[in-house]
Amino acid sequence: MKNLLGIAILIMGFSGLVAQMLLLRELLIVFSGNELSIGIIFANWVILEAFGCFFLGKKTEKNKNKLETFAAITIVFSLSLPVAVYFTRILKGILGISIGESIGFLPMLYSSFLILLPTSVSHGALFPLSCKLYSNFYVESPSSIGKVYVYETIGTILGGIVWTYLLITYLHSLQTALALAMLNFLVVIVLLVYYWKLGTLQKTITTISVLLMILSAHLLFASGADKLHQFSIKAQWKGQNVVHYQNSLYGNTSVVKSGEQYIFFSDGIPNLITPIPDIGFVEKFVHLPLFAHPDPKRLFIISGGAGGIINESLKHPSIEQIDYAELDPLFLELIRKFSTPLTDYELTHRKVNVKHIDGRLFLKM
Repeated sequence: MKNLLGIAILIMGFSGLVAQMLLLRELLIVFSGNELSIGIIFANWVILEAFGCFFLGKKTEKNKNKLETFAAITIVFSLSLPVAVYFTRILKGILGISIGESIGFLPMLYSSFLILLPTSVSHGALFPLSCKLYSNFYVESPSSIGKVYVYETIGTILGGIVWTYLLITYLHSLQTALALAMLNFLVVIVLLVYYWKLGTLQKTITTISVLLMILSAHLLFASGADKLHQFSIKAQWKGQNVVHYQNSLYGNTSVVKSGEQYIFFSDGIPNLITPIPDIGFVEKFVHLPLFAHPDPKRLFIISGGAGGIINESLKHPSIEQIDYAELDPLFLELIRKFSTPLTDYELTHRKVNVKHIDGRLFLKM
């Protein structure tokens, strides 16, 4: 039981980190990649986790049925995550804010608070409860609490690695949320069966966990998650023709088609319009600094070069070389996938060198 409970605590830490990053990603898209929103989201997460830990966790650890309570709260946490993802995607519709319109500070604050509330509070409550469980099963001493910290920290580290190198790359958000729910339902079932007391409450929670695990597996492996994903994207981009929606290590890229125009969004921010860009903006952005230079020969563009900026820069006959750094390879991959004469000309021109690198690192080379 000792090792089993340790694994359950490890998965608790793993799940908390993945849930946090998943909801941060989804909220950033809605908040148009606003950097201030990152601080707001993290602040709300920490406050709610602390509330769950101090109030709900302290109250539940006095409960006689600690294992059943731990299982029940884990179920609440697991169910709340996919629900939070869905409500995040329809948030602008709920607030009455149109696509492309920014969300103000106060709506950003209270909306993220409400969306994070069930997930963060339930996860926060699990920590003191797991400490009590661990000390009850073994030795009530400070060292037992220390072991809980160690297990959770290991889970958090593993969560970061798996999230970065597997979950972002191969699963969309609802698939990740359902896979995480399945994992937690399995932990609940194994814990309750291993420590079986034939109690009514334990039987009920075990039955619910089995049914929820079957449902999660069905949604995940029978294309239900994909259908929910597509439905929620349509709700998020209401009235828009979204032809591609994908996450990468660096952020979310969405491609919206309107007539013959493609608009590329990075974390909810319009980053590129092609084949007819915002000519007024592009011309001022490119020609004013280049005309200010007596003889520009080499040009370095950090992100957003395709879709007009490179084209206008090439109109200067003195330009011999353009180095274009784009951090996210997915962004350029999608530009090539939804190609237009303008972007084809820019990305294949003999004077243009495209680099998949952080612009700051390129300057240090």
